[in-house]
Amino acid sequence: MTTKTQAESSREACARYVYAIVREEDGWEPELAGLGTSRVHAVHEGGLLALVSSVAGPRVAPTRANLLAHQRVMEAVLREHTLVPVAFGTVLPSEERVRELLRTAHAPLTEALTALEGRVELGLKVHFHRDALARQLEEETPELARGPSEPEEDHEQRLEAALLERTRRDMEVLNDGLRPLAAAVHESAPLGERMLLNVAFLVDRARVTAFEARVKALAARTEVYAFRFTGPWPAYSFVDLRLDVELGPVATH
Repeated sequence: MTTKTQAESSREACARYVYAIVREEDGWEPELAGLGTSRVHAVHEGGLLALVSSVAGPRVAPTRANLLAHQRVMEAVLREHTLVPVAFGTVLPSEERVRELLRTAHAPLTEALTALEGRVELGLKVHFHRDALARQLEEETPELARGPSEPEEDHEQRLEAALLERTRRDMEVLNDGLRPLAAAVHESAPLGERMLLNVAFLVDRARVTAFEARVKALAARTEVYAFRFTGPWPAYSFVDLRLDVELGPVATH
């Protein structure tokens, strides 16, 4: 039985900021900078690794520097490994609590890692240029133009209904063109009046290039929609691991 040194015991008693969970892989250890001046290290338990770094207290402020540090760690690990992302700001009071987490949540964590194996998240937001689309619709459908005696309000209502129907159909076609390349899809509510689509796709790494090419091909067909394609990202939209400092429930979906 190995006796821990005072320094080792003191280090383990420090609070731990948790970035992500990965599978144990052939002695791999992270060599990454963490929050502030800390270094990322792995806590091992039951074939799983929690990627953590030491922090001074129970809370981490959501400053730009801390958010970027968290993101850099995730992106670096994601290049080579499948991971379960942990929400920003998750701090456990000691290394032993981290091991306890890995033990108590072993089944859902393992299930999540299996579901995400070899996959990444890609994001797509689509906005529309309302005036450009309205002009296009009036050119395509002359009866949408305002009649000589038609009240402006009535014309606007007709045009708005046509815009809603066209954008609904176009977004449906767009989704239908991308879904076959994705293992799963997560749609969020659009943000703002001009956003039509706010969706995340879980995509096999081997299909990322084909997926991006499909997005570009669909975007090239129109000038009335603006596409914002991002990723690859950790699969935040498909696994949500939330912990509190008291080692509360682990929620995944």
